[in-house]
Amino acid sequence: MRMVSKMRVIVLLALMAGTAVAQEPLTLSLDDCVRISLEENPTIKIAEREMERVDYSNKEKLGALFPAINASATYGRTLQKQKLFFNIPGMPSNPDGIEVGQDNSFAGVLQASMPIVSPTLWASLKMNGTETLLALESARSSKITLVNSVTKAYYAVLLAQDSYDVFERAYKSAADNAKVIESKFKQGATSEFEWIRADVQVRNALTNLVSAESAVELSKHQLKMLMGMDFKTVIALKGKLSEFENLVFSETLQKANLSLDRNVDLNQFDIRAKQLKQSLEVQKASWLPTLAASFQYQYMSQPNDDVKLRDYYWFPTSNAGLSLSIPIFQGGAKHYKKKQLEVQIKSMEHQRENLKRSLELQAVSLTDNMIKAIEKMESGKKALIQADKALSISQKMYEVGMGTYLDVNNAELGYVQAGLSYNQSIYDFMSAKTDLEKLLGVMVSD
Repeated sequence: MRMVSKMRVIVLLALMAGTAVAQEPLTLSLDDCVRISLEENPTIKIAEREMERVDYSNKEKLGALFPAINASATYGRTLQKQKLFFNIPGMPSNPDGIEVGQDNSFAGVLQASMPIVSPTLWASLKMNGTETLLALESARSSKITLVNSVTKAYYAVLLAQDSYDVFERAYKSAADNAKVIESKFKQGATSEFEWIRADVQVRNALTNLVSAESAVELSKHQLKMLMGMDFKTVIALKGKLSEFENLVFSETLQKANLSLDRNVDLNQFDIRAKQLKQSLEVQKASWLPTLAASFQYQYMSQPNDDVKLRDYYWFPTSNAGLSLSIPIFQGGAKHYKKKQLEVQIKSMEHQRENLKRSLELQAVSLTDNMIKAIEKMESGKKALIQADKALSISQKMYEVGMGTYLDVNNAELGYVQAGLSYNQSIYDFMSAKTDLEKLLGVMVSD
């Protein structure tokens, strides 16, 4: 029966692994997973493209400081010429008039203009640096979020693997017990009912083992998705959750800096508030006069239809000037626009205070979760040691006839519960610690 059960496990795992079983596993540490994700995840590439877009946008705005040069060509055809009439005393009148003007008009024009004094443009250009800061902070936010997701996914794989080890230990224990009971049943030393119960226990343990294996594979797929890795790639992670218990958690908490100075949400909010204030400055600058310089060069010809092309006479004209624009009254539109921006700025101050309080509450909650996880871990470790010892003792007592199979079942159940609880407490601590680092704006590379 034990051999048949093992064969079933092998077949099921082979089906789940597919072609991956023939591949050499790629062993990864947490740092490896983070590094690969920062290189391959599409989210980071999108953030990089956004940075590039903002850079081009800033250069586009700077172009307004340089002269704008345009060239054009025009052609005009006179359909009805203007007439000139004389009605001067002492001179003969001409009731039919005299036609003036030419039949055709050709012109090539070169125009140039450049702002000399433009307060609105200058105020707008100051927003370029703020937009760049927002893009940088947004990119940092994407990296921190990705690192947080990858780190928690890494711990989730370790949790699934350690849980699998617990179920595997329980399965081996159940299989060994079933073998002893089967031998006793054949010798007539125990009832068929007890043998059947032992067989059911083994099958249930096998079901839990297969489910745990499925959880391991699923958690690995999620990690590979975050890393931008092909799902067919076989990976193996270094370490176990139990290794993290050697960290001095209490000392880490005492020295933890809970400052929100690097929180990405708060920083992005502050940058947007700065942008709003700069928009107010732009609005105020629109009330100031503007001065612009212009230049035009025109090369033209105005021949009649009876003039041959080679006899066209071309002549140049040119002019340069300054244009001063002074805004006086626009129906109060600019005044009310300014009032709207001022109300928005005051509203954002209240929103920032509310956001900061919410983030502080999250920091306190995560810190409390870490403390509770440490307490659970310490208790769970002792419970696991005792449960493992109780399981070994119950098996020996049953083998020599000093215990019942119910004692063995209870010991197995206690071991599974203690093992899962211990692993879960470590995962809860590491998960809360990772979320706290994200909240504080800290990355693994920091």
